[in-house]
Amino acid sequence: MYTGRDALSSIEQAISRARADESRLESALRSASDEAARLRREEAEGFRALARIKLDAITSDKVIGDLDATERQALAMIETHERATQDLTRRRDETQATLDTAEAAKHDADQALADALQVLDQQRQRTADRVRAMSDWQAAKAAVEAATKIAANADEKAALAEADLAAKRQPYEADPLFMYLWTRRHGQAEDTSGNLVRFFDRRIARLVGYPDARANYAMLQEIPTRLREHAQGTQQDVAAVQAHVATLERAALVADGAEALEAKVTAAEAAVKAGESEVLKITADLQAIEAERQKVFGVGDGGIYGGAVSLLADGLAHDDLRQLYDEARRTPSLADDEVISAITTARAAYEKADGEVARIRTSIRDMANRRWELESSRDRARSQGYEDPRGTFDDNNQVLDVIGTILGGVLRSGVLDRTLSDNHRSSGGSSWPGSWGGGGSSSSSDDRGSGGGWRTGGSF
Repeated sequence: MYTGRDALSSIEQAISRARADESRLESALRSASDEAARLRREEAEGFRALARIKLDAITSDKVIGDLDATERQALAMIETHERATQDLTRRRDETQATLDTAEAAKHDADQALADALQVLDQQRQRTADRVRAMSDWQAAKAAVEAATKIAANADEKAALAEADLAAKRQPYEADPLFMYLWTRRHGQAEDTSGNLVRFFDRRIARLVGYPDARANYAMLQEIPTRLREHAQGTQQDVAAVQAHVATLERAALVADGAEALEAKVTAAEAAVKAGESEVLKITADLQAIEAERQKVFGVGDGGIYGGAVSLLADGLAHDDLRQLYDEARRTPSLADDEVISAITTARAAYEKADGEVARIRTSIRDMANRRWELESSRDRARSQGYEDPRGTFDDNNQVLDVIGTILGGVLRSGVLDRTLSDNHRSSGGSSWPGSWGGGGSSSSSDDRGSGGGWRTGGSF
């Protein structure tokens, strides 16, 4: 059975592999960049040799001094950059290893919770089977059913009276004189009108037959109110008999040892929450380190390595050096030919190394994008509750194939989202917590708590 926990683990392992591949590529990039810089320095050394052969002492010393200064500047840039990137890479790799450990611990905690809940559910089912045969429970359930019917009838009568009121009150409320007297509370102690007003109000009341109409209107409103109060009282009766059933069920659970099992579930839930918090914290730390690395490493624009190599290239492109190189190529001297050959070889090798640097840098960028795609799917899968140990996936091979294809750079994370959604199956159960966020039961740990019997409050 391929569970939600297994699916999340597969994605997390793929992310870890992608980050490991990035680390290997970055190591290769440093080696290729070092080689490119070395070949540039080798070319510079060839130009120094030419300067010694071809130029007088003053000019030679100036050219060689310029090359030395440029090389020292480039090397200083690379060394400073190396110290920064090595520290960040070390922190990144250590944090990834810590995350791998935390995710594995989280998955173990998920499994422990799943096992504890399964044992608790099995015990509850055994207790339910036993309690159903108890005469006091059967009587209590019959009382619940009877009270429920009474409550339903009372609610229906109240609703009919309320509907009847809505129809029968309209003639009274359409009479402005009646409503005037009703609003003033005429003929009642609440009437605060003066003597003169009351005199005329009495004449209006006699004219429209207000005393009888007021009594009828008041009774019309009173009946639905009383019926609704009665309906609410019957609901309280239902709650009382349901509580009695729950008390019987809870007593049976306690007698069968459910409290110890519930304590294990509570401890397992706490371990899951702690593991989840730890994973989220380490993930955030890793993302912060990654963001800092991107700033320092400069994958997008070549970073410090590219700048250092460009600095050497600019120095070698100086007009004096180009002229020196061109003149040496036209000179039939054996020493010139050897130096020119060395410069030409260094240049050809540098172009190859520079191409390798560009290729590796592109690979790093592509792998980082693939990792990001998987991380996005992982975060969305967690928010959908797919790590719920209840859930299973119909086709684990399809899930694994899509993950592998994303790592290969062929598909995007949206395909994995759809694959997970299409294949996920959530199975409910009376004891399962609702904190998973998926499509299963919405009960909570309180539903399994010490005071309330079964989650359904008296219904096996």
